Amino acid sequence: MGLSLYLEISEQELERLVSETLSARLISARILTGGLFNTTYLLDICQKPGDISGGISGKEDAEGDSTERVVLRLGPVNRHLLMPFEHRLMETETEVYALCETNGIPASQVLAVDTSKKLIDRDFMFVRYIPARPLSELSLEPDAMAAVCREIGEATAKFHTIRAPRFGRIVDVREGKGFDFWSEALNHELMEWEQVGVPASIFEEAEYEKIRRIFRETALYLDEIRIPRLVHTDLWFGNILVSTADGAPRLAAIIDADRALWGDPYFDFSSICWSHSSDSFWEGYGNQLPMDKASVIRRGVYTLLNRLWNTYVYFCEYNQPEDGCEEREKIRDLIRELEQLMAAGKGEGI
Repeated sequence: MGLSLYLEISEQELERLVSETLSARLISARILTGGLFNTTYLLDICQKPGDISGGISGKEDAEGDSTERVVLRLGPVNRHLLMPFEHRLMETETEVYALCETNGIPASQVLAVDTSKKLIDRDFMFVRYIPARPLSELSLEPDAMAAVCREIGEATAKFHTIRAPRFGRIVDVREGKGFDFWSEALNHELMEWEQVGVPASIFEEAEYEKIRRIFRETALYLDEIRIPRLVHTDLWFGNILVSTADGAPRLAAIIDADRALWGDPYFDFSSICWSHSSDSFWEGYGNQLPMDKASVIRRGVYTLLNRLWNTYVYFCEYNQPEDGCEEREKIRDLIRELEQLMAAGKGEGI
């Protein structure tokens, strides 16, 4: 068994993080299962009235203490295994949620984030608990599902209207970096992946060269995208929270936006877990998925990049070699498909 990114902490460490970050007292803690990257806890905490040192606000209990339910997410350990962009995910997520709040998009509310690694040797963030469940865990009636998907489409459309001056990773663009051309941003993503993917010997050298050639030779198609827009990159049912508290299911929040970037909004529809291709989603979104050859080639490149990320994650971060092998075979199939599409495009003068 290889190294793990996931590591639980002691109750004393939890109490310290709650006390020093939220000026509150830990009442109870429960580990939330399902994650392999972050380690996540559901916490009940309380804060004494009159404490104005940056804590939280919530309901009061019988003793007059202000109580709140929050979620604590601890970043990974063994960070030498991470892909380069994964070192600043919580900074990205915090910025994206601020953009969502400004633009009326339901999302997580960050209470505090700490990337200094002073209190504990990992990044961490507290977010307000949302009383809702991932759509992936729900079984809704067709009409209810259609209504929720329409709401998701509307929220996704708002997400994709948010613009930036340059392409690239959220924190890079914030710091004045980024790229003028979309193809440059994607080639940078590939180069960063190669920093970890090539030493891991996931592919043969000839296959790496095929992948590089695809990114080079599709630049003309990629650079048809002129305006950098906010892209979630992991928009699947597991990252959509739905509330059923009032009877009718409603969209509660889009979560886990830590891998977001500035790019082509249709990148979101090339995720390997993309699961919103229903008529009601596109009604809410306001546009249909374009099927012209250039769009199909672009989405193929995006899917290739997604699968490269996932292959590395399975092999090197999650210790799931069977999933890694399956993903690698899908990449090989996709390379052949893209080569055929590109050859056909050249023949048609596209």
